[in-house]
Amino acid sequence: MIDGTGAPWFDGDVAISDGRIAAVGDVTGSGGTELDADGAVVAPGFIDIHTHSDFTLPANRDAHSKVRQGVTLEIVGNCGTSAAPRYGEGAEDVDEGFAYRGVGEVVDTSAWESMGDYLDHLEGADAGGVSLNVGSLIGHENARIPVLGYEDREPTADELEEMKAIVDEALSDGAVGLSTGLIYTPGAFADTEELVALAEVVADHDKLYATHMRSEGDEIFEALEEAIEIGDRADVPVQVSHHKAVGRDNWGKVKYTLERMRRARDRDGVEIQCEQYPYTASSTSLGARLPTWAREGGTDAILDRLTDEETRAEIRDELEANTDSWDDILITNVRTSDLEAVQGQTIAELAERDGESRSPAEIVIDLLIEDRVRPRHIHFCMRDSDVEEVMAHELTMIGSDGNSLRPTGPLGDGVPHPRSYGTFPRVLGHYVRERGVVSLETAVYKMTGQPAARLGLEDRGVLKEGLWADLTVFDPETVGQGGSFVDPAVYPDGIHHVLVNGEFVVRSGEHTGARPGVAIR
Repeated sequence: MIDGTGAPWFDGDVAISDGRIAAVGDVTGSGGTELDADGAVVAPGFIDIHTHSDFTLPANRDAHSKVRQGVTLEIVGNCGTSAAPRYGEGAEDVDEGFAYRGVGEVVDTSAWESMGDYLDHLEGADAGGVSLNVGSLIGHENARIPVLGYEDREPTADELEEMKAIVDEALSDGAVGLSTGLIYTPGAFADTEELVALAEVVADHDKLYATHMRSEGDEIFEALEEAIEIGDRADVPVQVSHHKAVGRDNWGKVKYTLERMRRARDRDGVEIQCEQYPYTASSTSLGARLPTWAREGGTDAILDRLTDEETRAEIRDELEANTDSWDDILITNVRTSDLEAVQGQTIAELAERDGESRSPAEIVIDLLIEDRVRPRHIHFCMRDSDVEEVMAHELTMIGSDGNSLRPTGPLGDGVPHPRSYGTFPRVLGHYVRERGVVSLETAVYKMTGQPAARLGLEDRGVLKEGLWADLTVFDPETVGQGGSFVDPAVYPDGIHHVLVNGEFVVRSGEHTGARPGVAIR
């Protein structure tokens, strides 16, 4: 038994009754169903505190790639964008989010508007239920776009009040906090004053501010200072999303950012922590590589700039100046069928195929034009020693930054980042068993008790009598990621059984089809 508190393992049993843990340790008596887990680890179900499955769960309610790696709770709505609320022009942005992930044709987004509607839709038996538990942040863009659209300007006093009201409603509906995506537009157009004002609403609800900072590269120090300032001025807990240092010139900076977070807590009283995914490559939209100024106004405005000869040249020059290596950019997903051949290839490989007819930067621009700014890519931009340093730090939790996927159907298209299938087993296998970066007990704590405490969940995350029976049973000698960057859609090894609210969702390595998950409000 590894109980999720960070305490040493111990031998014992766990008894479950009516979906909750009835006893832990030396349990006497017998059960209607008994499972011999000798030689395995019984742990709390893993809490994936950073995901984007709000755009895939309505089409994949069995949450295959997550429950098969031991996840029993996902927190969605990260990086400034959530599936709810869907108001005004923001509804179009939400619908585009579903289109990006290839499920727009099978998900009826008109089934909800508010955050409460969305959570009801996910867990409702009439809509099919869901196999794991789900909580959602409200994305900053979901409050900004209905009020300001894609304009690069400060809100007026009245507009700011409208945005605050949207955030307040979502938090009252059960959202676990507010997220920002400050490298994306229109999130990038918000100044610190706007973010502090919205974070104050979050503080009033005693919830969480999660931020994809303005920079994870050259301006990472300045970006972290802004996050700390927001936490200090709004008196709100801060979660730094997928903490990393991007680009060779910035490798090693995590040593200082981690220490700055510790000092912010110890000296300034700012309740700041972070989470990470255990890979040296990120994944996001290819359009995020464009300069911020080139992304104002939405898709049509971006395409106008990309097709204007003079502006295109300016964008090309900035792409070339800000890219370390074209070998490090792998195209993973496109929406236009005629472009599917580029999936799984790097920009360097595409440039080599084209000879001297187009430069790598021109290939990026053309892909954005031909696929209407919808391609996604993986960027190999970090170093392993930085990943290990972040993972070992006491302020760090584990979060996949991925989606609930499955290898078949619309969610099996493209070449996704392997984190959607293997984040938690990779930590347990590669970084615990093979590398010894953290102990097994510490790794489980970073996946269970630590995020549960961060979210204020008093009834999940540890093995304790009376708590909900979210459990993962795995083999510490064989657990590990199954796929790779080349072949990512492979379920992991060593995850034997997963229970959600006391019900088997995975048994003997296979999905049972059960959907006992609930919305965490």
